[in-house]
Parts: sequence; structure tokens; C-alpha cells
Amino acid sequence: MRRNPFLALACGAAFLLGAAPAAAGTLQVNPVLVEINAGRRTATVTVRNEESTPVTIRAYPMAWQQADGEDRYEESSAVIVSPPIFTIPPGGSQLVRVGLRARSAEPQAYRLIIEEVPEASPGGGIRVALRLNLPFYSMIPPGSASDLAWSAARQSDGEWTLEAVNSGSGYVRLDAAAAQSATGIAFEDQLHFGTVLPGATRRWRIGREPTVRDRARFEQLNGAHRRDSAAAGRD
Repeated sequence: MRRNPFLALACGAAFLLGAAPAAAGTLQVNPVLVEINAGRRTATVTVRNEESTPVTIRAYPMAWQQADGEDRYEESSAVIVSPPIFTIPPGGSQLVRVGLRARSAEPQAYRLIIEEVPEASPGGGIRVALRLNLPFYSMIPPGSASDLAWSAARQSDGEWTLEAVNSGSGYVRLDAAAAQSATGIAFEDQLHFGTVLPGATRRWRIGREPTVRDRARFEQLNGAHRRDSAAAGRD
């Protein structure tokens, strides 16, 4: 299968009392992962407008951390995005440059937000704006799935929580297939695993009765959680 190097985003319209006509928009963005390293101090992203009308875009960075098992974003002035606001004509494209304000060898993760500035929709409707959230890594290399330590535990409400701790120095991107291979659990397609940042922990709630394909491996995960809990109680 030939894969399109662009990520296409499509967004339908929300209706107000069903009276407004449909409104949709499509953007193409390349690449979908932004990286800066010692040999590359700036990066570029191309945004293409596939619509028949102009579209105005706002682009800005967010600092990205993982705390309490979840992604956390906050505003950041460490990254320059140029241009920060632009309008793309129908069928046109715009090159967006991304770089750090100061040279730093410290690893840091960001998100590059590219979002449409919605215009008023005629007829009293509400037009849904497109928004893309791209990972942006500065001095962080890709890591290995072998850097992750997995555990699972049943919570007080009866649901299971799956946890991955990244002990490596690189980011680890996960999908359902990789998670199943590591844990023995079959996951629903709609469960999004995303990325585990270096030195960070990610957690996912996987329901009351997860589908276990490899019982021995799943029991190892649960045993790992019990050992970690016992060790924490001794500290």
C-alpha cells in the first residue's frame, strides 16, 4: 500500500437547529512530527489548503510534559513560529518555520498547534474549526519500546489501569499492536496510546474486563504493580 506523506484533516459542520448548510474544511500538513537536534536548529512544516475558499491559520507552540500519567500542556515562549498567523488561498500552501529562541542542548518536548481561525457562518450556523496538535521534539531522539516497563492494576471502581514507565532517553510512540505485544491485552481500535516521553509515566484506563490474549504476561503486569506498591510502602 502506498502511503500519503501528508496527514489530511477533515472536519464536518455543527448545525444550529438544523438550519445551516454543511460546512467542511480540509488541510494537509507535512511532516506530522517536528524535530530539532544538534545538526538541525530549525524545522519547517508545510500547510496546504485543499478547500475552494481561503483559510486563515494560527500556529503556536505549547510546552509538553507528562505528569500523573497524563499529558500536560502550557504556554511557552521558548519557541519561535513564523509566521504565527497566515491566510492560505484555495489550493495554496504555506511554509511554517519553527526554531528555538535560544540555543540549548537541554532536551525538551513541545506541541505545535496549527488551528483554523473560523469565520462567521452565514445562516446562523456554527462552523467547526480544524485543529492539529503536532509533536515537536528538541534534542530528544526516538527511543525503543524495550525502554518501557509495564504494569497493570485494578482500581477501587473496578476498572483496570495500564501503566508504562519510560526509563530511556528517547520518546517512545505506541500503537495498539505494540501495546498488545508488550502486555498480552487486546485493545479496542479507538484506544489512543500516543507517546511516552523520556523519564515519564503514562496511564490508560482499559475497562473492567480487558480482553487478555496472553494470561501469563498479563499476570506479570499485575505482579509488577504489586511489587512496586509494596516497595513504595517501605520507603
